Amino acid sequence: MKHLPQKRTVSVGSAFYAIVCFVAMVGCGEPTGPRTICCTPKPPEPEHIVTELAVLAPELHDAADVFAQAVTRPLLRTQAVLAVDGLADQLLAGKVVGSRAALHQARLILADPDDVSAIEVDPVNLALDYVERRMNEILNSSG
Repeated sequence: MKHLPQKRTVSVGSAFYAIVCFVAMVGCGEPTGPRTICCTPKPPEPEHIVTELAVLAPELHDAADVFAQAVTRPLLRTQAVLAVDGLADQLLAGKVVGSRAALHQARLILADPDDVSAIEVDPVNLALDYVERRMNEILNSSG
């Protein structure tokens, strides 16, 4: 008896399943070839710099020092000093958008002092009000 090679048969269901998988891969965006990048990301726009803002930074550091002496809660004291110092750094760099963001962040930290009395946060709130007013004056005059 001779051994005849066995023929492999593919059932219609298996072939149909393979075709459906292929169509699903192509339809879902699975690439069958090398990937290409069609678009390049847009570079970020340079931030507007106003060097006159740097004169406001020393006043903020003074306010942070006053605040640090008055606040009894160490975590709030640390957060506020870091926020005010961050604002001062942005002002020293003359970064308009960064200064506005840092000012907003400092106000958020001081907005909910929990059990801290308003007297403790008043020096910094007044300094932030002053700095914001001066920022607007400088930006309006620089055009």
